[in-house]
Amino acid sequence: MKKNLTSETILNKKFSPDMKGYNGHEVDLFLDQILQDYRQIEQFIKDELPLLEQQSSLVQSLKKKIADLEIQVADMKDKVKVINSNKTVEINQDNFLLVKKIGIYEKELFKLGIDPNKLK
Repeated sequence: MKKNLTSETILNKKFSPDMKGYNGHEVDLFLDQILQDYRQIEQFIKDELPLLEQQSSLVQSLKKKIADLEIQVADMKDKVKVINSNKTVEINQDNFLLVKKIGIYEKELFKLGIDPNKLK
C-alpha cells in the first residue's frame, strides 16, 4: 500500500502566505485534526497488520486442511461403497461356514450316538 502522506509530512507542511489565502490559524487547527486522525490510523495499521497477516496465514493453512479432509472423505466414501457391496458376500460366506461346521458337529454327535435334533 503506497501512502502519499505520513503523519510527519502533515506535521511539517508549511504553506506560503497569500493575501487572498485562508486564515492560517484555522488551517493549522484543521491540519492538527487531520494529523491526529492520521496518527491513529498509522498506529492501527502498525498494530493490526501483523495480526492480519497471521490470520491470513492461518486461513490458508485451514483451507489446505479442508481440501485434504475433503479428499479423505471422498476416499472413505469409496471404501464404504466397497465394504457395503462386499458385506452381503461376507455374510453369506460366514453363514456357509457356520452351516458347514454345524454339519460336522452333527455327524460327530451321531457317531457318539446322540441325536442333535433332540438337544435343546
